[in-house]
Amino acid sequence: MSRLRFVLKLAFICNLCFLAGEATYYINYADSFEGLVKHILILGFLLAFPLNVVVSLIATLMLVRGKAIWKELPPFVFVTNVIILVAQILFLF
Repeated sequence: MSRLRFVLKLAFICNLCFLAGEATYYINYADSFEGLVKHILILGFLLAFPLNVVVSLIATLMLVRGKAIWKELPPFVFVTNVIILVAQILFLF
């Protein structure tokens, strides 16, 4: 169960990078944080969506089958990942 919690938290961090990457389109950062923005864009746009889809599906299936307990998963992180997954689908497709 601890692996699922870890991957949920990793997906959450990647999703935050996705939101930060989307914000860079609207904010003029004047190339002062170029190295940081490159890392954020890699985590946010290349890793966040596929990881979020896989982790959300696995966590949902484990909750439905009863192999995972809602209290053992971080509920706030899971719900936030699902909400950001909907936003990713809207932004990317």
